[in-house]
Amino acid sequence: MNIDQQLAKHRDASQLASSLLRAAEEIRRGGDEPNAVKLMQLADKTRGKEMNIAFCGHFSAGKSTMINTLLGRELLPSNPIPTSANVVKIRGGEPAARVHTRENGVLTFDPDTGMDQLKAYAVDGDAVEWVEISYPGLFLGEETSLLDTPGIDSTDAAHKIATESALHLADVVIYMMDYNHVQAEENFNFTKTLKDREKPVYLVINMIDKHVDFELDFDSYKESVEEAFAMWNIRPDGIFYTSLAEPDHPENQFAQFRAKLLELLEQKEALIEASVVRSALHLVDEHVRFLARQQDGERRQWEAALDVEIEGVDVSSRDEVNLALLAAETKQNDLAVRVKTAEEEMESELSRLLDNARLTYYSTNEAAERYLESRKPGFKVGLLFSGKKTEEERAARLEALLGDFREKVASNLDWHFKQLIAKFPEAYGIRDEAFHAAAHAVNIEVTAEMLAAQVKEGAGTREYVLNYCKDISDAVKAEYRRVGLEMIRQVAASLSASVREEGQELDQQRDQLRKLLEAHQALEALSKREEDARARLCAILLEGE
Repeated sequence: MNIDQQLAKHRDASQLASSLLRAAEEIRRGGDEPNAVKLMQLADKTRGKEMNIAFCGHFSAGKSTMINTLLGRELLPSNPIPTSANVVKIRGGEPAARVHTRENGVLTFDPDTGMDQLKAYAVDGDAVEWVEISYPGLFLGEETSLLDTPGIDSTDAAHKIATESALHLADVVIYMMDYNHVQAEENFNFTKTLKDREKPVYLVINMIDKHVDFELDFDSYKESVEEAFAMWNIRPDGIFYTSLAEPDHPENQFAQFRAKLLELLEQKEALIEASVVRSALHLVDEHVRFLARQQDGERRQWEAALDVEIEGVDVSSRDEVNLALLAAETKQNDLAVRVKTAEEEMESELSRLLDNARLTYYSTNEAAERYLESRKPGFKVGLLFSGKKTEEERAARLEALLGDFREKVASNLDWHFKQLIAKFPEAYGIRDEAFHAAAHAVNIEVTAEMLAAQVKEGAGTREYVLNYCKDISDAVKAEYRRVGLEMIRQVAASLSASVREEGQELDQQRDQLRKLLEAHQALEALSKREEDARARLCAILLEGE
């Protein structure tokens, strides 16, 4: 429920006061006694249905004289009572002037005869908190007060605190300015602060009898005032131009101003509720700032932890840090299986090459058939010297098969094998010139002994010729596989070393990112603590929860 919905509910005063007291207790538990006390003051004000109209402005703006004129009685001296608190509350009731002291309770004086005595006593500003004057016959009732506050230009810190306290309890603020000092920056700053708190603020430009018409007509002067406040994005609830020295001044709006005050008194109940709720919400903001100050040391420590640089990562962004950490962890997990995966990939490529390499063709089969024929029992060439001729023929046929087979291995396997093995390191980010040279220097010799070793006894059929060709092909491929696997192990070893180094760097990066994420989470927790406090207090104040 927002504030406008809350104000539309019109909870009775006791319900609102109860919510204020609960909020005060919540704030007190948070260690914020000053703001808890202020909420309790608002609760007292709500129960008593007390309406306060605060007059603020510079010492020279004529606040006291304006209040006396409005009341029709000289209840305030022309110079403010010189207490450090210096807030004077005037209300209707039996005649009495009360000084609220810090040590001696409340001292009472007769407002008709004892004001000088009161003023003399109140010189001891450290002893006095505030002054209250009640008097019958005023347009104010006992539950309605005018507050005369210290000048905002006072250099006394106690004056500023007293003014703040008065504004905290004020339902309407009358901000008075001397005609000649309207556009002082202090006026704009103070008025903007009031409007930012959503206080009803009426500006009174006093002493307009100082205006010299031939220098600037009065309508232009008023227009310049309104434009100046508008430039500060300040929209007062009303502006009145007054002169107490010249009541008959043609531009004097004293009567309209007094009529506005009477009109505001008729809106008392709605004004009090709106003021109390908005003041309470302002105190909630003050309490959250109090909590933030309490956590400031811890917050600065965590913010200092974010004062690092990581290439490619905006460390001020929690999301970017989290994504970078996830990426680093994913990369670390990939590293753990990278070598094994690489070995499997290389072995798979080697197997695919060997499986697809065709090493025997028709010519090879023919040469193999002739050679196998020479190995059959009873094979003989010629009649005379047949033994020698037979061996020579057998050797010739073996050499023919060897030549054909070597040619097929060289063109269909050896070149492709070397190309494949040589590219493995680079495929995994390893530059190794020595390995590259070694791969191209691989020499797997196909020998006559190897071909002869694959002949099985009893071979003689056409089908066996095909099986024999497969056997010699498999034998060569097995040797290429053995050498290829040895070289794959070398690549894997180099990759393992690279992975270890990269893993160490990733470990450092992950640790750094985890610390950054921890800092972000801690800062978010601090902010959440503050926002949770705000939410709880707003729920109590706006929804009665």
